[in-house]
Amino acid sequence: MRREPYHFFDPLLRRAPFPWQPGFEVGPAPGVAGVTTVRMARRYAGGELMGVLCYVVGDTLVDAGLACFGPQMTQLARAAGIRRVVVTHHHEDHAGGAAALRAEGVEVLASAACGALMGSPLPIRFYQHMVWGACPPASATALPAGERIEVALGPHRAFVVPAPGHCEDQVVYHVPEQGWLFSGDAFLHERVRLFRRDEDFAATLRTLEHLVTLDFDVLFCAHRPRLTGGKAALAQKLEWLRHLEGEIRRLQGQGLPETEIARRVGLTLDRPSARVFAWLTVGDATPLNIVRSLIEGPRPRLEVDRRRHTVIR
Repeated sequence: MRREPYHFFDPLLRRAPFPWQPGFEVGPAPGVAGVTTVRMARRYAGGELMGVLCYVVGDTLVDAGLACFGPQMTQLARAAGIRRVVVTHHHEDHAGGAAALRAEGVEVLASAACGALMGSPLPIRFYQHMVWGACPPASATALPAGERIEVALGPHRAFVVPAPGHCEDQVVYHVPEQGWLFSGDAFLHERVRLFRRDEDFAATLRTLEHLVTLDFDVLFCAHRPRLTGGKAALAQKLEWLRHLEGEIRRLQGQGLPETEIARRVGLTLDRPSARVFAWLTVGDATPLNIVRSLIEGPRPRLEVDRRRHTVIR
């Protein structure tokens, strides 16, 4: 397997003493009865980096959060009577706390593809270590394959909906009786401005086209929830990406390079925070990747066998 620099630096970064301060808050979801939000983030010099939200519904937790908050999550599990956690995808801000919860006796459920990736330590880049920290290996019970798969979310029945695009193993959880959608990272923003290298533009469109046919209003996004008008917000993202697709294809037909296409459609690093983040990610998460994903397709992670969703040694 060809290796990239982060493969070599990953073992060192796992031991690096990043000087972060904890941000951990638990409270009710505003205006939504029966759901508790758990927000966690690493803070540097008082500023919060990209935080993540997990959700408690009865005895069920949706996503496990960051590994560095494992003690807080296990304490919460004991206090709230959490018996299971359902994971949307394998990224370290969603599956990081699974190992600690599993050790506490909490059942961990994930798609077969997600569980396979959670079972081995994936090398990650510097910015991932800094913002979220590594994801310890965790075993998970595989959700059944097939259509109309159900899982219990506390007292409610949720349907497991495959949602590839952000990554191949992502699923979301739809609770039609309540009008809820726990969307993992399928939403993020109405006008998403950047992609990771391995995000799939075409698969994202297909996922959004399917999700907007579901019946829901509350969008429990892991980063930017929309507790009213959630379906409309998801439809706006779909409309935005379709607009970008048309403009990018038009400019591609003129023979313009990808960097110029990105500039003309407004996918630029116009904000200082965006420029800093692009620098930290060394190009792994940038606006240009939206254009590249549409024209060239995603750039899969070298260490993942896409056929088996397992880690290549």
